[in-house]
Amino acid sequence: MPRISYVNPADVSDPDLVRALEDSRTYGTPRLESQSIRAHVPAVLRTFAASWQQVFREGVLDHSIKELARVYIAKSLECGYCAGQRSHLGAEAGLTEREFDEVIEFRKSTVLGDREKAALKWAEAIAWDPGLADDEVWEELHTHFTEPELVELGYFIGLTMGQQRFLKTLGIKHGELGTETLAGLAPDVAESLREQATQSASA
Repeated sequence: MPRISYVNPADVSDPDLVRALEDSRTYGTPRLESQSIRAHVPAVLRTFAASWQQVFREGVLDHSIKELARVYIAKSLECGYCAGQRSHLGAEAGLTEREFDEVIEFRKSTVLGDREKAALKWAEAIAWDPGLADDEVWEELHTHFTEPELVELGYFIGLTMGQQRFLKTLGIKHGELGTETLAGLAPDVAESLREQATQSASA
């Protein structure tokens, strides 16, 4: 179990918070476990859910770029909990495991285009070394994105990076609040939880 306890979703009565928790069951990314920890402070869950909806799921920048940046951050930070999640909107936009498999070595990728690579260069700079965002990188960014898109992307990268570092310290794991929903999980993680559920049922 994590270092901070889960709030039992059944004990939550505020309509906005109930909706946020239900969304995590239905869509995942974020999953129920992390949202149940945020529920200790209603304002935290409420503001996080609003930012996630308005900036990640919606917004001025196409969702697939933000999802690639999110997974890059998760994999580079080695946050297994976050790296094991996939956005259903990303899948609808055509993202596959092939793209996600190449986000760390994105410079060598033959799958990711110049626009995606520019975004990932910036994600790398934000996460690890701001000095990497040199004149050449900024020229690429301004070639491929508008300034509003850059503001949204930079804000989102900062948001997801901070939350991922926070969650990693907690030792949070998928399935600790049940495996009745596999929404928003990477295929290998979903299969692992499915097998665990089958084994538990037959024990």
